[in-house]
Amino acid sequence: MIKYIPFLKFKQNEIQGVAQLDSAIRSQIAPLYDVPRSQNIMTEAEVLKRIKLASADLKKSRESGSEYWFFVDNFDIDESISLAGVPQYRYILNFLKDYQTIPVLALDRNPDHNIAALDFIKTKPGSIGVRLQEEDIESYGITKPRLALLWNEITAAQPASIILLIDLRIVRDADESRKKVDRFLSRFQIDFHVDGTSISGSVIPGNIANLIGTDAKKNVVRKEFILWRSLTTSPGYENILYGDYGVVSPEYSDLDLGPELMNGVSTPKVFYTHSDKFYISRGRRFKTHGYGQYFDISDDIVGQAFYRGAAYSYGDRYIHDRSLLSARRPPKGGSPSAWIKSLTAAHITFIVNTI
Repeated sequence: MIKYIPFLKFKQNEIQGVAQLDSAIRSQIAPLYDVPRSQNIMTEAEVLKRIKLASADLKKSRESGSEYWFFVDNFDIDESISLAGVPQYRYILNFLKDYQTIPVLALDRNPDHNIAALDFIKTKPGSIGVRLQEEDIESYGITKPRLALLWNEITAAQPASIILLIDLRIVRDADESRKKVDRFLSRFQIDFHVDGTSISGSVIPGNIANLIGTDAKKNVVRKEFILWRSLTTSPGYENILYGDYGVVSPEYSDLDLGPELMNGVSTPKVFYTHSDKFYISRGRRFKTHGYGQYFDISDDIVGQAFYRGAAYSYGDRYIHDRSLLSARRPPKGGSPSAWIKSLTAAHITFIVNTI
């Protein structure tokens, strides 16, 4: 049974992180993969490259017997970019048609976006997601007529199930967000039927410096979890699905920088999820202090009372093996992408085991 929808980037490291999950954990999630944008203006070739690289890892998962249902969306990409002469979202869905793909409908997208999603489930019957942004739930009176038109099309397509995906992106005030969601859902549930609802958000900003300085460690409350926990204590909302952005910001974008420049501006940053918090450890620039900083970060984490031990998840094992607890540390501390892979696995495992 699905109880968690992690919003992840359609990138190799996050897909590989899901692949490392125990089957019992993976069977309880349905990731939503967003095709990531780059910092530069995207071109057709760049979008195609990202889709093909990510799908190669989906193929590996399927071949290893760990296929799973997932949503896919292109929220972060300019939809005016056609792919091989085909409207972008239609191309993406067709490219992933052999996988357990769940299309996502939304408001204010390219005119072909929702048509492509509905055409997809007409030819390959299954579920759909309806993704709403925070501005969509600000005023139910304004949003309802637009949803009604969309629901007529959804009803005609006869999906197996409908999942409402409320995407808050950055959660700054859990109480205010909870009130906003409650006001919207209390009216929405009267007028529209869905088979599940997910609330998703994150406290991780696009610029990590706005959350933590360099050479620093701190606990940060996961406001998205506080919001969800508060909402599910209210009558009628007990079965709301949990959602978040894992250990990567909703505002993330690929940095199209050369390795030398990347090393000059990037720092190691590790998010270890525990209780209702992230324990965040951030180092100094790779250019001046190197990747060996990950060894020090690992030593620190395994010394914390909340560290769960190497047997808990792939990610916890990854940290253990780079710490003083390891019988033999690897020669290198790891790369940012390898750490995102491991931390994604650790985060998802912890969330599924605790919600």
